[in-house]
Amino acid sequence: MMDHPNIARVLDAGTDADGRPFFVTELIKGVPITQFCDARKLTPRERLELFVPVCEAIQYAHQKGVIHRDIKPSNVLVALYDDRMVPKVLDFGVARAVGRPLADRPLDTGPGSVVGVPAYMSPEQAAFNNPDIDTRSDLYSLGALLYELLTGSPPFTPMELEGARPSEVLRAVREIEPTRPSTRLSTSAALPTIAADRRTEPKTLTALLRNELDWVVMKALEKDRGRRYATAAAFAADIRRHLTNRPVLAVPPSAAYRLRTFVRRHNARVAVTTVLFLALIGTAGGTMSGAIKARNEQLTDSPRRQAEEARDAAERVRAGEETARQSAESARREAARARDGETEAPTAGAR
Repeated sequence: MMDHPNIARVLDAGTDADGRPFFVTELIKGVPITQFCDARKLTPRERLELFVPVCEAIQYAHQKGVIHRDIKPSNVLVALYDDRMVPKVLDFGVARAVGRPLADRPLDTGPGSVVGVPAYMSPEQAAFNNPDIDTRSDLYSLGALLYELLTGSPPFTPMELEGARPSEVLRAVREIEPTRPSTRLSTSAALPTIAADRRTEPKTLTALLRNELDWVVMKALEKDRGRRYATAAAFAADIRRHLTNRPVLAVPPSAAYRLRTFVRRHNARVAVTTVLFLALIGTAGGTMSGAIKARNEQLTDSPRRQAEEARDAAERVRAGEETARQSAESARREAARARDGETEAPTAGAR
């Protein structure tokens, strides 16, 4: 048996005459945590402070080897003890509900069935005949519960899921990424009412959720359970970091990770697109290569042409100098001959 201040005490357990298991728990005079918070108009901070003990209760259960598998508002009641708000987790692994909308009642799909509430169910729970459910499944459900405490609705709302076939509902849980809490609020027509239930201005509420709280909630709601918080205690610790203005460990997924997950979800489409893209790159690359080669040749030829032009100019200068030298030599010889002629003329006259 589990003994924790935030877990409803189990007083007895066994099977009835028909062989069905049962638990007898303490009577909790409380209401679902979401209703309690809205009725008392708790602020986002007060809601976070009330949520932390829920994480601690789930951590305690996990340490005892128990996975809840059905965390939802109706299984987390809040009661007043000496005017102190105390959340109590109940119905570990045995919750059942009927006669409510699909998003709010356990989903039973028949042979190879999946049992749980889609609005709070982890992606691995939404897989048929999946025996590999571990404590991280509860962390997803905790994230869905916190999402609703902050935004007024779970990641997948009854309106989004109602009317869909069970297989479509399960596929949505497995594959569709939830909208970030701040985005859900900023696009909601009910934002003024939601903000009023949290004693906060609409713009302020959206700003409060943007970034850190977005990251914390979305980390718990990762489709890949290996990217969620490792434990409920780690989840609670990150919330405390936020409340005490310390950096949270949750960070948004990298672009590389988002690309990998997109490729996994759209394998065939990505393959065709990649082939076309590579063909385009090849064509563009050939054109670019030719342009670069021509430019390089142009850059290479430019100094060569300049050198050749300089050599030609030097040759022209040398040719001009040679022509001038030859002209000067001819003039010198002509002058010499002229002087020789003048000398000979007087001599001949004397004879």
